[in-house]
Amino acid sequence: MNRKNKIAALMVFLAIVLTIGSCKTSRQTTQIALMKADKTERIESIQFSAVSYRTFSSSLRFSIKPGRNENNTTVDAQLKIIKDKMIQLSLRIPILGTEAGRISVSPEKVIIIDRINKRYFLDTTDNLRKEAPVDFDYYSLQALLTNQLFIAGKNEFNSEDYNSFSLKEDSFLVILHNTDKQGIHYDFTSDYRNRILKTEVYKNKNEAGLNCNYQDFGLTANKKLFPMKITMEAVLPADLIRTDWSFSNVILDTDIALDDAIPQKYRRIDLNQLIKFIQAYE
Repeated sequence: MNRKNKIAALMVFLAIVLTIGSCKTSRQTTQIALMKADKTERIESIQFSAVSYRTFSSSLRFSIKPGRNENNTTVDAQLKIIKDKMIQLSLRIPILGTEAGRISVSPEKVIIIDRINKRYFLDTTDNLRKEAPVDFDYYSLQALLTNQLFIAGKNEFNSEDYNSFSLKEDSFLVILHNTDKQGIHYDFTSDYRNRILKTEVYKNKNEAGLNCNYQDFGLTANKKLFPMKITMEAVLPADLIRTDWSFSNVILDTDIALDDAIPQKYRRIDLNQLIKFIQAYE
């Protein structure tokens, strides 16, 4: 499998083409100077500002741009998360509103249901991670989708992790940097309001990595500040794949149930078949 196919596989795993990238950080904040603080105070302030939740649900417009010269494909969708258990993205048929497909990601497995063609994909997260050019896991994805700090491979972030970060800042922006045991780098950029504006994951900035930009901060139904637009990019020397998540009516901590059952008589497809299906839309 070539590098482009590996990236396509990872993006499917992260919910119909999530991605990876490494661009320069853009200043997406009003130019208000930072207050003085040390590293521990910075991290604690970011943690305090992050949305705390047990469950997460939101309607959204989900857009995929599969290449630098390709057009966007945009659909209505719904994202639901039961923290540390499952992330589920449901894609809807335009006008009709019925479900076209569903992606369910748990710490153990990934299930993609294609209702239009009556088929499904099922694999373990460990197997899919082997196909990715950078290591990734369920908890990292969960943190990316909810604007959180994280340590790859850990299901929670606490004060014991603070020392693993280095701090770099100018008058307006803070960058917290962490490198894991595989040599993968993580940069979290925040502003004077302690909002994470950008998360970058990369091994070498000249190769594949993950860009996640957070914009349009607004209030959830529970009056919590949250980025109502998230842009994720897979950036390669010869290609770029982008997804946009535009949220509306974000609701936290209501009781939700997620169904990852596979319908009877659906045909199972493997990873190569799934990639060919995705590439048919490029």
